[in-house]
Amino acid sequence: MKCNACMSRTLVEHVCIEKCLEDNCSICHEYIFNSNSPVKALPCGHVMHSTCFQEYTCFHYTCPICSKSLDTRGYADALLSEQKMPDEYLNQTQAILCNDCRRKGNTPYHWLHHKYSSCASYNTRLL
Repeated sequence: MKCNACMSRTLVEHVCIEKCLEDNCSICHEYIFNSNSPVKALPCGHVMHSTCFQEYTCFHYTCPICSKSLDTRGYADALLSEQKMPDEYLNQTQAILCNDCRRKGNTPYHWLHHKYSSCASYNTRLL
């Protein structure tokens, strides 16, 4: 492993980023390697303090470093099903870039969120 960290043997998946703990927390900017505070590993492999993660995720759903999704709770599916589009926009599409899989594609237009069908992510940008 390149990350220079001890991981639990029960951990099934680990995205290993070289020396990821030898950096500052992207939220509070404290040097993580010398910190006594618990650390949270994000799905993308970046790390931050657990308390910083809890506060940050109250208002944000992407990694502050690479913009990949932190959580896929499916809240957007329910929200979009309640927000019906007017008839004149039903056949419109929008070109998007997915921040999670880094691919471009087209998706049905919606004023609130755009879901990329290949990876089912709402973490997209309009092109």
